[in-house]
Amino acid sequence: MEEAAPLVAESATRSGQVHIAIAGGGLRATSVLRLLSDVDNLVIVAVYDSNRSAPAIRLADDLGIFTTTEVSEFAQLMSLDLILDMSEDKSVRATLESMRPSSVEIVSAVGAELVWDLLIAKKRSEEQEKIFVELQVAYDKIRSHERRLQASKEALEGANGELESRLAEIFFTHEFFKALTSYSSVEDVASLIVDGANGILGAEISCVYLFNQEDWTLHLRASQGRPEDVFCPVVSVSETLLGTAFRDGPTQQSDVPQGSESARWSRQPEDIRSQAAIPLRAGESIIGVLVLASSTYRELTQAERDRLQVIGNQSSLALQNALLHEELERLSVTDRLTELYNHGYMQQRLEEELGRAERFGHRLSLIMLDIDDFKSFNDTYGHPRGDRVLRTVSEIIRQNLREIDVAARYGGEEFVVVLPETDIPGAIAVAERIRNSMAQHGFATGEEDGTVAQTVSLGVATFPTHAANAARLIDTADRAMYAAKRQGKNRVTVAS
Repeated sequence: MEEAAPLVAESATRSGQVHIAIAGGGLRATSVLRLLSDVDNLVIVAVYDSNRSAPAIRLADDLGIFTTTEVSEFAQLMSLDLILDMSEDKSVRATLESMRPSSVEIVSAVGAELVWDLLIAKKRSEEQEKIFVELQVAYDKIRSHERRLQASKEALEGANGELESRLAEIFFTHEFFKALTSYSSVEDVASLIVDGANGILGAEISCVYLFNQEDWTLHLRASQGRPEDVFCPVVSVSETLLGTAFRDGPTQQSDVPQGSESARWSRQPEDIRSQAAIPLRAGESIIGVLVLASSTYRELTQAERDRLQVIGNQSSLALQNALLHEELERLSVTDRLTELYNHGYMQQRLEEELGRAERFGHRLSLIMLDIDDFKSFNDTYGHPRGDRVLRTVSEIIRQNLREIDVAARYGGEEFVVVLPETDIPGAIAVAERIRNSMAQHGFATGEEDGTVAQTVSLGVATFPTHAANAARLIDTADRAMYAAKRQGKNRVTVAS
């Protein structure tokens, strides 16, 4: 698909159009390319990525758009107005800045996110425009019926009642879609979706399940119509009506056989007489399933199925944005390598937990641990294997903690564990479990000797026994940890 770049650009006529090139081939760039290709007066001139198999490159090839894997060729495209840099590669940005024509602007980072948000807003606006058209049609029908049925008051009132009900539904739908755009948390959006299913379709029972790609399961995030514990919290994508919708698309069972396996997303399947489900899609990916059910026979009409699909489409956009927002928040407090919390978030949580411990008179313990002779391991076996050690330590820490505990990478090969409502013996027990697990774990070296042990030294300090504030508690645990190293390493030492 690669051709001489200037020929491709020069062949486009200007005629008031804006000519855009996209740098980057990832999924976000693919979505932007797909959305931009539908915008009037915008011409996608070219797409660049160093990987010829990148999703955006493949989509551009399908659309007949010029593609290249040479950033220098991409930067020198002629008759270009704007480069949208979604590559997240500083070297690509530097090359574009140095080689682009002076008349060409480059948008990246926050600017690229703004373009994405504007495109999503445009798509939502189009959906809302359809609703307003439907609202106008409904209103016109009301006026038409009033003129035709003036001679029959009873018939007029019946027709008006039906149409006013439809009008109220349209207004509710409009408010529902508008509310979807105002929430950024997954829980809020999921709860609003089940509210919408109830208000627009009169659903007796409704649930939103989100897809977990790690184990191919669906996890309950919102429900309505029954207590939450009635619904199975996790459902495999190979089971029940949810799995059918996930695999095959929208599905409906108007009369569910007694004891049917398809209704076992509920812990009371005998309560499910009718059910329907649709997948929630974001582009080519399925992010979840919306399921409706009732304890009585009900068959959705074609109009109701169409409304359900509209709810699913609009809800999917809102859920995708909420999931992206949730992931950004997670990344902002998480160490990328170990996936434990980072230093800053640990300090914040430690202050919060200390305040709680002081108010209620509880103990709080802190473990500081350091990998023994880690520099020597890195120098001998290389940093990639050293990174594996760091990830293994973080996993061992997680395996030995409760849900209320907080584990963080403090820096380098040092880790901190905050243990609310834990006294000295309890903290020692946790520290010993971590130490023992590490001592028994063998790390591959890539050499003939196979594996090598890598130990940790741990220091324990407890509030208020050893320190009265966060800084002193960390310092005291740190001193205890270094005492453990001086005493021979691979041991737990309690602050004195």
